[in-house]
Amino acid sequence: MLGFGILKGMAVTLRRFVDTYVADLRHFPRRYASGPVYERMGITERGAFTIQYPEVKVPMFPRYRGPLILLTDPETGITKCIACGLCERTCPTESIKVTKAEEKVEGQKVPATYEYDMNTCMFCGFCVQICPSDALGHSPELETGTYSKGEALMVNLEQMLELGRKHAPGGVWPVEEKEAQPS
Repeated sequence: MLGFGILKGMAVTLRRFVDTYVADLRHFPRRYASGPVYERMGITERGAFTIQYPEVKVPMFPRYRGPLILLTDPETGITKCIACGLCERTCPTESIKVTKAEEKVEGQKVPATYEYDMNTCMFCGFCVQICPSDALGHSPELETGTYSKGEALMVNLEQMLELGRKHAPGGVWPVEEKEAQPS
């Protein structure tokens, strides 16, 4: 019957709607996360869990693929990037442009320019995986939106190095640092 399926779907929707408010009243004091860390709901719990977003932010997962960062060597302070161009050649959307510097810095090749276009990047991680010197990583940055498309999401060498110093001050990608510790 045609009408029976519609009624069944409406009953499920109505049940979920009511469960949300009943469960919310039952767990009222702890239903809203008050601190920066919150506990996820169990699989048997029902209802909505609300996070007060602008004030409270959800911590990102360790394997989150955010915008690229360039890591630096903590001893010398120069970038680990050797400007080999593998990331540029591997990128399926051609979001990366690297040019090699004419002179070496402390006996190491370094990039003269490094341009990363977040407009076209699909955050696949191929460039991070192929990098022979482990100079690239993904940052945990989530809020990178702008009101204008174009130059606002073009990141240059200095900006990528600054993000690298901010998120990986020891020169190690944060996920690798966590995995490197013996369990």
